[in-house]
Amino acid sequence: MKRKQQSQNVGNGRRRKPQQRRTRDPKGSGAKGVRYTEKFKKDCLKLLSGGMTKVAVKKRLGVSELTLGRWEKRYGLPRLDAPRGRSAAAAEAHQDCEAGTGGGEGQPGGPLSSAPHDNIAGLAQKEVDEILKLKKAHFTMGPAQIRAQLKRFRGWRLSVKAIARALKAHGYQVEHRSARDEQSLMRFEAPHPNALWMMDALSFRVHEQRLYLHLIIDDFSRFIVAHAVSEEITAEEAVATLQTAIAQHGKPERMLTDRGGQFVSLRGLTAFGRFLQAELIDHSVSRAYHPQTLGKVESVNRAIQKELLYLHELRNAEETRAKVAAWVEHFNYRRAHLGIDGLVPADRYFGLQARAIAEVQARSRGRVAGEAGSSRIQGPLDDLHGPLELLRFVLLDGQLEMRFCGLRFVLGSAAK
Repeated sequence: MKRKQQSQNVGNGRRRKPQQRRTRDPKGSGAKGVRYTEKFKKDCLKLLSGGMTKVAVKKRLGVSELTLGRWEKRYGLPRLDAPRGRSAAAAEAHQDCEAGTGGGEGQPGGPLSSAPHDNIAGLAQKEVDEILKLKKAHFTMGPAQIRAQLKRFRGWRLSVKAIARALKAHGYQVEHRSARDEQSLMRFEAPHPNALWMMDALSFRVHEQRLYLHLIIDDFSRFIVAHAVSEEITAEEAVATLQTAIAQHGKPERMLTDRGGQFVSLRGLTAFGRFLQAELIDHSVSRAYHPQTLGKVESVNRAIQKELLYLHELRNAEETRAKVAAWVEHFNYRRAHLGIDGLVPADRYFGLQARAIAEVQARSRGRVAGEAGSSRIQGPLDDLHGPLELLRFVLLDGQLEMRFCGLRFVLGSAAK
């Protein structure tokens, strides 16, 4: 009995209190040694399964990323087969984790925010079917491109991770690319349509025949204003392509090209340079061995190679011209572009971006009810109306110019 009493005394004679097993309050501080309930763990895993990141769960519920990783490895992520939007399972998980904490709006423990956000609760079968339909029709589309496409033409706000999971579940491989190199590049964009056009030529083969694709895009909108497939690459072909663009869309203020022989020459102006000079169109040339200057048109070149030229077998030049024309129309009017906030190039070029954004936002936030909510949002080909720029006044080197429908009129020196 005496030996037992001595074992309970430590240090300076103070009696050690018996250790008590502590339980974890779901909204506690997450201190080391604190135990979590099984239900709380399952609720956190539901949020991870729905697409919420570990950082977001940590910020909301106070659980460390390391702990969440251990739970994920031990228990695995549950499958959530829920309709689009916040599912009953995810909502229940939030309510269970946050019940009784009394936080404010938007704070941990407060009521759920009513602001629109990406889907974290899984996808409905209708959405999975639409994702697979897009992937089958456009095999090179990744999750981000599919998300932009569905948002622009369906008004659906889906998670990129949820789309990636759907693709993986049906046997597709998903590439994850780092944007670190792209972020280091200097970004430039023209201030309005027809302020700057970029032109380039792409060489490719159709069986034994060498062909060239001439492309002219508008820098502001990424709209392809003209294209041509020819059997030779000459200044005359470049001029013919530019004339087609001007006849359809008016004159640009400036042209940007590389140092190709059809554009520039050491022996003087080419036919292309003389045409620009006669039409009062400024000509800018990229520096040697620097394709990033023409990055936008180079991106279009890569896209048409991956989606058409490398993917389909073309029999001859005539079929190639028809296929390229169909691809260009789809690119301009039906394909959401990640570089212009998910709009299609025609939305920007024809001044329809405000209408398109308003309709997409209204649909995605649930402000359009009834049968319209499941219908396709119109594209620029369906409705080309709205404000178009026809008249512009420009102050250039002290000279005031008026530009109307692609024509330039010098009004004289600007008085101070």
